[in-house]
Amino acid sequence: MSALPYSLLRPLLFALDAETVHDRTIDLLAATQHTALRHLYQQQRVDDPLTLCGLRFPNRIGLAAGLDKNARCIDAWQAMGFGFVEVGTVTTLAQPGNPKPRMFRLPDAQALINRLGFNNEGLDAFLSNVQNARFRQQGAPMLLGLNIGKNAVTPIERAVDDYLICLDGVYPHADYVTVNISSPNTKNLRELQSDEAL
Repeated sequence: MSALPYSLLRPLLFALDAETVHDRTIDLLAATQHTALRHLYQQQRVDDPLTLCGLRFPNRIGLAAGLDKNARCIDAWQAMGFGFVEVGTVTTLAQPGNPKPRMFRLPDAQALINRLGFNNEGLDAFLSNVQNARFRQQGAPMLLGLNIGKNAVTPIERAVDDYLICLDGVYPHADYVTVNISSPNTKNLRELQSDEAL
């Protein structure tokens, strides 16, 4: 069980803007994941295996892409007991994403609106973080998904170039790869959802 109950942290977290909380949380997890402080958030993994598309998931609880865009906290997520974690979306080149503010809380709906827009440090930094993750050496059964996208400045007719560069980089390190063509925060990206574009 976690030593930091969310009910105690929530008032502090909600006193800051949503993106600041997100960034500070990622910084904290990255800084503590290889120290004894990880025990503050470490959870025992629930053993509930599932085989899907030839992959054996240790359990059905996963973390979606978008939270850890630069793959900085893979070992922290593993310590929390996730069966699978998807990091990214990564693009070939670093990009700042959409202008701020771009994250908004909806407290009554217990929801958050994310309009970040593929902000990330680029493929090289992403791959370095993935390669530095220790969860595989520790024999952890967690699966790792790597999520790839196109840069905002890449014309839609050249999107395939970005995806192929990213795929070539992430493929050796991924249990599965997600090709992100669904974000509403990158101009024209959803045009790639047509049969012809795919």
